[in-house]
Amino acid sequence: MNNKTLLFFLPALFFITNCEQYGKHEWENPTIIGINKLPPRAHFTSYESELLAIKNDPSRSKNYISLNGKWKFKFSKNIKDKPENFYEMGFNDNDWDKINVPGSWELQGWSFPIYLDEEYPFPADPPFIPHKLNTVGSYKKKINLPQDWLKKDVFLKFGSVRSACYVWFNGKYIGYSQGSKTPTEFDVTEFIQAGENQIAVQVYRFSDGSYLEGQDTWRISGLERDVSIYAREKIRINDFTIHSSLDENYQKGKFRVEIDLLNRLQSPAKISIRAKLTDPMRRNRIIFDSTKTATVDSLSNLLFQHDVRRVKPWSAENPYLYKLQIYLISDNQIIETFFHQVGFRAIEIKDGKLLLNGTPLIIRGVNRHEWDPTTGRTVSEESMIEDIKLMKQHNINAVRASHYPNHERWYELCNEYGLYVVDEANIESHGMSSHPRSYQFISDDPAWTAQWIDRANRMYERDKNQPSIIMWSMGNEAGDGRNFEKLYNYLKNKKDNRPVVYEPAKDKRHTDIVFPMYKSVNSIERYAMSQPNKPLILCEYAHAMGNSVGNLVDYWNTIYQHESLQGGFIWDWADQVLTKTDPNGKEYWGYGGDFGVEYTENDSNFCANGLVAADRTLNPHIFEVKKIYQPISFKPIDLDRGVIEIKNNYNFSNFNNLDFSWYIKADDRAISSGKLNSLKLEAGESKEIFFNTSNIVVRPGVRYYLMIEAKARNAKPLIPKKHLIAWEQFELPFYQPLAINKDNLVPEVNFLNSTTTIEVQGLDFKIVFNKISGFIEEYKVGEANFINKPLIPYFWRAPNDNDLGNKMPKRTDIWKDAGNRMIPIDLSVSKNENLVMIYSMHIDSLTKTTLKTDYSINGEGAIKINRRVEIKNNDLPEIPRIGIKLSLNSSFNQVKWFGRGPHESYWDRKQSAPIGIYEGSVWEQSFQYVRPQETGNKTDIYWMALYNNSNGIMAVGLPKFDGSVHQYPYEDLDYYPNSQKHGKIDLIPKDQIDWLIDYKQMGVGGDNSWGAKPMKKYTLYPGIYEHSFMLLPFKTGKNLNNLSKKRI
Repeated sequence: MNNKTLLFFLPALFFITNCEQYGKHEWENPTIIGINKLPPRAHFTSYESELLAIKNDPSRSKNYISLNGKWKFKFSKNIKDKPENFYEMGFNDNDWDKINVPGSWELQGWSFPIYLDEEYPFPADPPFIPHKLNTVGSYKKKINLPQDWLKKDVFLKFGSVRSACYVWFNGKYIGYSQGSKTPTEFDVTEFIQAGENQIAVQVYRFSDGSYLEGQDTWRISGLERDVSIYAREKIRINDFTIHSSLDENYQKGKFRVEIDLLNRLQSPAKISIRAKLTDPMRRNRIIFDSTKTATVDSLSNLLFQHDVRRVKPWSAENPYLYKLQIYLISDNQIIETFFHQVGFRAIEIKDGKLLLNGTPLIIRGVNRHEWDPTTGRTVSEESMIEDIKLMKQHNINAVRASHYPNHERWYELCNEYGLYVVDEANIESHGMSSHPRSYQFISDDPAWTAQWIDRANRMYERDKNQPSIIMWSMGNEAGDGRNFEKLYNYLKNKKDNRPVVYEPAKDKRHTDIVFPMYKSVNSIERYAMSQPNKPLILCEYAHAMGNSVGNLVDYWNTIYQHESLQGGFIWDWADQVLTKTDPNGKEYWGYGGDFGVEYTENDSNFCANGLVAADRTLNPHIFEVKKIYQPISFKPIDLDRGVIEIKNNYNFSNFNNLDFSWYIKADDRAISSGKLNSLKLEAGESKEIFFNTSNIVVRPGVRYYLMIEAKARNAKPLIPKKHLIAWEQFELPFYQPLAINKDNLVPEVNFLNSTTTIEVQGLDFKIVFNKISGFIEEYKVGEANFINKPLIPYFWRAPNDNDLGNKMPKRTDIWKDAGNRMIPIDLSVSKNENLVMIYSMHIDSLTKTTLKTDYSINGEGAIKINRRVEIKNNDLPEIPRIGIKLSLNSSFNQVKWFGRGPHESYWDRKQSAPIGIYEGSVWEQSFQYVRPQETGNKTDIYWMALYNNSNGIMAVGLPKFDGSVHQYPYEDLDYYPNSQKHGKIDLIPKDQIDWLIDYKQMGVGGDNSWGAKPMKKYTLYPGIYEHSFMLLPFKTGKNLNNLSKKRI
């Protein structure tokens, strides 16, 4: 612990010698981290009584005052305009505004938030900052302090200040600080007075520290976490360090706590320290209770140790916590006391694997920025709990604190509810990639070493006692260099067994785990096959920007095959967007480019990468994550006999709190069901289960599905009773095709072949082919006209964000109007029995694609369509989709389908959508992504029907198709450069329904959003594709599943 004293004085030693080199401002001098800033320590709040410690509410303590709330505020556009001497007592601030603390001034009406991914909002010229860009916020607040505080030591604490600040107390200069995301504390004892006191703070938006805070997030400023002032007795607990591991057999708890004592009295003091460890889950049973006495002159250190027999280890699955209470006692009176969570766990790397409590750990993780759509990086405890609840309910077991130490309360909640945490130092210099000497200009510079070490040390010392933290990360995307090597050695010299990791270190000595980002499935498989001596955990993967997270199943099929692959962290948890309101008062999600012209450079909607929206409503791709991350696997062994292997993929938990049920459906009708009462498997065990399928009476045209579900038997914190944890659906191999039976009751059908059209007529219907286009231009049954525009082939898809990143719109532009370019080179009509047969052949003049279509039309207006698409030029780019598009009037606004659902699914993202019969409005099938893009697709559709109050039309796959319905022209989803469109206000219901019936569209991709294409197996390349389906008109109210069995 003594190392931190050195860091405290290090800036002062360099101050004089480096001012001339770097200039007069502390915020442009990399060797000045802080002035009079206290060394870091473990996070805890001490109380004057045991009762207050139990309540653990600082506001109840007479020694604590929260400074959150309204402050006087003055905004300055640059450093020249900042107020001088504003901190002096009596300075007239009557005309100042008021601002909420904690918070960021850009989100409260001063200046504008800037969103950038990689670049700095200024030229990369460290340590210098353009003075004209450096806005300044000046804060003032008056508080009343009690008389008895004059006998104590008093401290002013800022939870996080971005980016740098100067502080005055009662008109006296206190000190300077830079480096956000860890606390800044100053000793103000000699400056306080009983009664009214004044605090003044001047915050600079940018500093040389900003070169290490270049994360992919919004650049906003201010006092962004809690501010408080508190008093401590002259003799007190200064710090403490908990070591709570397991013995070599992982059976016995090894408990040790080191306590640092500080005496600021004028003479030595005799005190007692009591350490008590209890088990709250066993009625606060005392595990350990010991008292030691010491005479403290100025500094002293006491050590308590104890072996805990039959210990309950901590893990994310079973977050068993003990409670440590530490008392400081003098003359039999409690001076101070506090509690802290204790979790016993052993973290180690052995035989090339990351082990927790002796078991190889599987990380089903996500990256999480602290973000609120209104308050930005100021987040509430309620929001933290909501995040943890949603993560737990979606089978996420780990979170990376990207890319900085999170609020202290976050770790306590992760301890309590059970999440593995990678704590990360606030070091990212992504913008240095544009510097002539790149990252190494600062990462190799010894003048910056102190900043590297200070940031990691403040993280470590604050968070060292949190059991949920299983790794320390040295930062993110800051290149590599000697400062990282020094930092690694510094952290490894701590008495801590947790691995130290860093992505750019790759497999070098200064990372304990290979921690790559955005490596492909093939890449991680090659690593696993290379006989590595370090585990691989993806620090970022499956970039969840917009309609994304394709091929997640391929990642995890590979991970489960190789012991050295131990999971990863999806990027990222929540969309980092801000709530804005349009002129009509409608809210939407604002992204880069939506906020003023103060800084025109922005990275658009690259901030919207979440599994959940900014308000924590669910984005569609989180369902795929829940399904792939589920800790139970179901493997078909012999579907003919109904044999399934069920495996427990938990690391530690058995199935005692799970109820397994199953049912078999014929299409969507349950025909048998039951429970698996005897399925008791320990972690890692598997068992083959037999499901009786012998009593199934097979009917032609009916599909049979076995569904197995695992639900929570009893409620657990944040997990309700009967919560669905895992499931799997299997199609049983009993399908028998329908026979085509001649129906003598079908009315007569005829056609009229004129010079411009072919008109097919029957009882109360008319279908018209235009000879110029060769396509159906009218489809009318009774008074219902099913199409507003010709039924044309369609090869385009509105680009998703991944498509934009890999330049798909430009690369595949030749397909955008390919359907409209189709020219008929053959169109013939004939009659065969009671069917009108029409054959057409089209060719696209640019791609030379040919389309051969056979139409069979019966007397009820039903159409069977067989399409053959021949794309023989292998030099052509991939095809976004192969299908047709129908445009209908807006009255057909209800949809029902038999296929995957209920949410959208895609070729490479459909594991989470079970096959069933679903229904809803057409509008509900679209998701309003932050930026409009492809949405609403459904895969493996056997039939889909659109209808209004009177009539409808059904598409029946032969055997199946993919498709989507949209209550607006599909082109509304398309991308138009510089359009700055927003899903919540620009994608609205209109008076047109577009229905896409596809052979397929390519996968959405998701390896990354800046170049990676969908995997080849989810891509449509030039070749020959055949696609068949039927269109069946019907009267609303008809049994649609029965109708789907019709064949012509």
